[in-house]
Amino acid sequence: MIITVKTLRDQRRALAGWAIGMAALVLLYASFYPSIKSNAAALNKYMESLPEALKNMIGNSGNISSPVGYVRSEIFSTMGPLLLLILAIGSGARAIAGEEEGRTLDLLLANPVRRRAVVLQKFWAMVTSTAGLGLVLLVSIALFGPPFGLHIGVVDLTAAVVSAIALAVSFGSIALAVGCWRGRRGVAIATSTSLAVVAYLLNILAPSVDALSRAQVLSPFYHYIEYDPLRTGFSALHLAVLVAIAAGGLALALLAFERRDLAS
Repeated sequence: MIITVKTLRDQRRALAGWAIGMAALVLLYASFYPSIKSNAAALNKYMESLPEALKNMIGNSGNISSPVGYVRSEIFSTMGPLLLLILAIGSGARAIAGEEEGRTLDLLLANPVRRRAVVLQKFWAMVTSTAGLGLVLLVSIALFGPPFGLHIGVVDLTAAVVSAIALAVSFGSIALAVGCWRGRRGVAIATSTSLAVVAYLLNILAPSVDALSRAQVLSPFYHYIEYDPLRTGFSALHLAVLVAIAAGGLALALLAFERRDLAS
């Protein structure tokens, strides 16, 4: 796992910045909760008046003034998964394509290491960094939430964070696969980001658009949040779908990198 360790070491300052940013974001949202709770009746009435698609985008799941409803709407429906996605997609795109564009991939492959091993270790570096940021999210909510009245069960909170990590890794693996196939970091980022946007829009529009209702299950975001892990805990089925997407992306990355002629 030398390549994994070196990749994480090279990114340590950036990852520290990501961790600080995630913790600060959670603290900011937690500090807003008392004022949200004090205006519960008006806010819930306002939320009920919104169009269905907009409520789905906000992530309204029941009472927004409740701890679970607030954390889902403000953190797990927006900024939490967004930050994880940005980190995972960037790491996946940079893993091989970034090395190739930086003309350091030849030096890496000059060592006695197989291409397959390089991809696998870069993949695990992406997973580890994403999981690390997810752990910061979990610990931050557990620490900063209770002083402001945000009390959420540890098991349910862990289930939501694990689901968010799996979502991010699934799109990160797509970025890795495209990077291994095309050798261009920008193409990898654009492709995986575009797929994430389409999947997100599908998930929020499907409940209110009859033509899309049956296709909602095709969206990774559906398997990430729609079963409401903050209330129901872990779902082996939905988590397995996200893991399968990540495994599929990794398999394609391995295949593409083994067969492609590298840029000199």
